[in-house]
Amino acid sequence: MVKIMNMKNLLKYFVHGIAYSVLFLILAIGWVFVFAILVALGWIIGLIIGLGLLLLIIGFVNSVITSWLWFPVKMSFWSTLFHGFVLLIALLVVNGVFVIAPSLVFPGLVTTVVTFIVGSFLNGFVGKTVAGWWREEAPEGVP
Repeated sequence: MVKIMNMKNLLKYFVHGIAYSVLFLILAIGWVFVFAILVALGWIIGLIIGLGLLLLIIGFVNSVITSWLWFPVKMSFWSTLFHGFVLLIALLVVNGVFVIAPSLVFPGLVTTVVTFIVGSFLNGFVGKTVAGWWREEAPEGVP
């Protein structure tokens, strides 16, 4: 189903992208310290647990924002872990093409500002799309 894009939806995509970036930045700062401790305690096991934590954080943050802006999302351990994995891959591809590549080709403040704004819309769109795969079904009789 194709939806006509209106200003409200565009704003929600932008808010989704910005909110995701800010919340992930805050949680990633804490994750770095936990990751360093885990790796120091047990190299391979710590690395695996740390990466699993990263995927859980990515999936959890997107699930909360999507539930707040768009629709409810399943939030069990496994669904959040796989949600985080799929979202990480999707965001790496999208940001690599639309944010990092232009910044490398045309370095400067204007490029940074433009790619930040465009990236926010794209991250919101990707976040909502990926979360749609874990959309929580409404109880019977509820639209």
